[in-house]
Amino acid sequence: MVFMNTTECIKTRYSIREYSDAAVSEGLVKEILQAAVCAPSAGNAQDWEFIVVRKQEIKKQLAEAALGQGFIADAPVLVVVCSNLKKIGSAYGERGVSLYSIQDTAAAAMCLMLAAWEKGLGTCWVGAFDEGRVKEILVLPMDVRPLAIITLGYPRAGIEKPKSRDLSGVLHWEHYGGAE
Repeated sequence: MVFMNTTECIKTRYSIREYSDAAVSEGLVKEILQAAVCAPSAGNAQDWEFIVVRKQEIKKQLAEAALGQGFIADAPVLVVVCSNLKKIGSAYGERGVSLYSIQDTAAAAMCLMLAAWEKGLGTCWVGAFDEGRVKEILVLPMDVRPLAIITLGYPRAGIEKPKSRDLSGVLHWEHYGGAE
């Protein structure tokens, strides 16, 4: 097993949409999700919920709900990251529901993805999907909102990392457009 430091993990991770047929153990999925629950959240509300999907029929339905993104069904595991709106809403009202729920689950999803990469697994964050349909497929309660579908598996060999934007094109000092 190869371990990497945090910065190396962040700099080398990229979205994977093609997976090998190798199975991902339940223990490894739990280990990765344990990292996800270490993410920061508004007021430590920890409003995230995770639905792990392995059954092919459910993966196919989720791929269809995700605007026909077929690669979703090809991943060995899917993790649907949700927010418990009742929990975050009781702590922060409308701002909790409309903003903090998204921020909290985004932080948890990123921790999940970095932990997976560190363990040799690839992921892809899917945000384009019909929320209502995903709620139906996963039988989610009214106050649980699906916010991301994360594909998870061992990457197919030969996939190259796309180039990231150069820092100089996105960095601003003191105000937008500000120079050093």
